[in-house]
Amino acid sequence: MIDGVELFQLRQRRTATGDTYFTGRLGNAFVVVIRDEVERDVWKVIAGDPSQARDDRPKPARAIAPPADDGGRDEGDASEEGAFDELPADLA
Repeated sequence: MIDGVELFQLRQRRTATGDTYFTGRLGNAFVVVIRDEVERDVWKVIAGDPSQARDDRPKPARAIAPPADDGGRDEGDASEEGAFDELPADLA
């Protein structure tokens, strides 16, 4: 084991194409280590703002879809008396 102070840990990952890279955190910074495209024995360490990294991630699959277009059909006015008194059979 090497003497010294541990600064951070990295997790090894693979892209869909099989390339290896590493990710981790150094304090509040998000760290990515990638192999240089030209000099394959050189690794680049990139640190970024963690809030920006989160914005680039896909949104959760549970996101609610926008309502479907009803083709301009008028469903009536909710202010009409009794407009929502009866539930459809599948919701009762």
